Amino acid sequence: MRTLMWFRSDLRVEDNTALHHACLAEDDGVVAVYNLPVDQWREHDWGGNKADFVLRSLAALKDRLDTLNIPLKIVRTKKYDTIADHLVKLARETNCDALFFNREYEVNEIARDECVENAFEDAGLRVEAFHDQTVLEPDAFRTGSGNFYSVYSPFKRKWLDHYGQADRDPLPAPRKRDTIDLESDDLPELPSGFDTTCDPSDWPAGEEAAKRRLTAFAKKTIDNYDEARNLPGVDGTSTLSPHLAVGSISPRQCMHAAVEANGGKAELEDSGAAVWMSEIVWREFYKHILVGYPRVSRNRSYQQKTEKLDWSYDKDDFERWCEGKTGFPIVDAGMRQLRETGWMHNRLRMIVAMFLTKDL
Repeated sequence: MRTLMWFRSDLRVEDNTALHHACLAEDDGVVAVYNLPVDQWREHDWGGNKADFVLRSLAALKDRLDTLNIPLKIVRTKKYDTIADHLVKLARETNCDALFFNREYEVNEIARDECVENAFEDAGLRVEAFHDQTVLEPDAFRTGSGNFYSVYSPFKRKWLDHYGQADRDPLPAPRKRDTIDLESDDLPELPSGFDTTCDPSDWPAGEEAAKRRLTAFAKKTIDNYDEARNLPGVDGTSTLSPHLAVGSISPRQCMHAAVEANGGKAELEDSGAAVWMSEIVWREFYKHILVGYPRVSRNRSYQQKTEKLDWSYDKDDFERWCEGKTGFPIVDAGMRQLRETGWMHNRLRMIVAMFLTKDL
């Protein structure tokens, strides 16, 4: 059997659940595919900095896949609504018998994946979907009444209980495959309208860059994370959020490194490593919210009562906020950092968001 591996927000070969199983299932090679839905990116408010980082991460992934004899094919669509037909067509053209992918949990992505699964089943082709985007599945547990958690502290306690019983070890990279009769496609350039302000040397892309950053953070910075994370002028955070967003590193790899730095203990005490672990659990909580309360993917409020508030929509204030010209130095510093580098320090994210939603 030849398998088709569909990469999305998991641009890595190590600790990639779907790729791991696609390699286990094949006896005639693996083909990789990535979809470039430019209009969908625009509809989802992607900026040029994100698009640039994704494509550079994709280039690094292609290089890694080439060493494993896994060719990477590029499928171009405007939106998600035609991807199912394109993937079935590609599977036929490349003699693939099955599609493997890791699940995503946003509303549009769930609908897209259901269409793809139905299309492959209708075509008589096997399809396998895996959990991979979080350490524990977003619906791995519920409250005593069967609801999704809405408060972090009890979620954290329950999460730690389940994590203690889970398989913690990241999956290894797959071995090199036998050569097959296919070549990788040329990589796409940054689409028109996605201008970037990032200096690529400031944000090296790909899983090797992500692993280097995680290793350096775990060895040099994590011990002081509980204090240094509060100082925006200090390089005291992991800066791994872009890599987690595109999947060039996994949350399991991050948690594994944090536990090792914490003396092998998965306990959220007062150490720097434990505080960073808590941030990983926060990320898990937000995915739990995404699945349990899908309205947050539809521009609806998490706290529904706030929809009754009389919100202000002053376009001039909003533009000044976007440009870092509010006259409040800490707010403007954060917004200018975001505009120029594509990233903002965690504490500044809180400040600028609170300023927008509460002050403006």
